[in-house]
Amino acid sequence: MMKTLDFSRPAVAARPSGSRRLAGVRCRLCKQRESFGKPIIRHQGIGFKLADMAMETEAARHLLYKTCALFQEQPKDMSRLNPALIRFSSMSKCYCGDVAMRASIEAVQVLGGYGYVKEFPVERMMRDAKITQIYEGTNEIQRMVISNTL
Repeated sequence: MMKTLDFSRPAVAARPSGSRRLAGVRCRLCKQRESFGKPIIRHQGIGFKLADMAMETEAARHLLYKTCALFQEQPKDMSRLNPALIRFSSMSKCYCGDVAMRASIEAVQVLGGYGYVKEFPVERMMRDAKITQIYEGTNEIQRMVISNTL
């Protein structure tokens, strides 16, 4: 059963890291919404938040790609999962979920009231990001797995 979880965690990690939709929504709305006579994306504080979200999302995606590449080399019967593979599986699940959660919280913050109402998809995306930190083993459990394989 544990081998199955190790194998399925990258799929869980792929869910939030594959969510380009959140990035598109927040950038589009940041370009449309104005304060002090200019789009809010042009304010340094907002721009820095968006830059951090973009960097973390890209880093999470590459960690997931590395994990998938390691699994591709694995025997199909999963008879011998090495500690590095288990570690990368947990790292990708944990990190991708954490990045999705941070990015969605920041998106809600950046969009203000628009980010909180159900008419905009960002509110739902925040709830979706939270569940990825919980199912297939909580992120606290992932950290235990990671530390045990170091």
